[in-house]
Amino acid sequence: KEVVIHEGYYARGLFNDIALLFLETPADIAENVATICLPEQDENMDNRNCVASGWGKDVFGKEGKNQVILKKVDLPIVRRDQCLESLRQTRLGRHFKLHESFICAGGIVGKDTCKGDGGSPLACPSRDNPAVYVQAGIVAWGIGCGTDKPGVYADVSHFRNWIDNKLSIFDINVE
Repeated sequence: KEVVIHEGYYARGLFNDIALLFLETPADIAENVATICLPEQDENMDNRNCVASGWGKDVFGKEGKNQVILKKVDLPIVRRDQCLESLRQTRLGRHFKLHESFICAGGIVGKDTCKGDGGSPLACPSRDNPAVYVQAGIVAWGIGCGTDKPGVYADVSHFRNWIDNKLSIFDINVE
């Protein structure tokens, strides 16, 4: 029915890289289609071990192949200061600034999201109940794939108030 892109979206830097898709008819919940909880506004995800899923390449570059089955990978959240320090050691350089709309995860050699995974979820155990997951991130970008540098994700908790505001326009309440 309608796509609502964040008003502050900036394609060159992927800042505010989030959109909402409003469907004409509800999606059918099935074995391979489910819902996920949303985090609180600016909820701190530090020290959580999360999971990303996607159909992207298994390795970076021309030899990488897109997946025929949905893959998942366990990734720890990387504290913002550690992420920034790590990314500044790359071609981004020592003056790189990590936009406030991002969260980082991974940084473990051989475990990462990759090209083709963009838009896929990063889900973390809820603070209150580790058996319930919240969508902490949306795959955005990284420096290569599977390196010791963390991947960068749109921080869903940064956008919770924006999400609630847009949902209210369509008379949708997620409480």
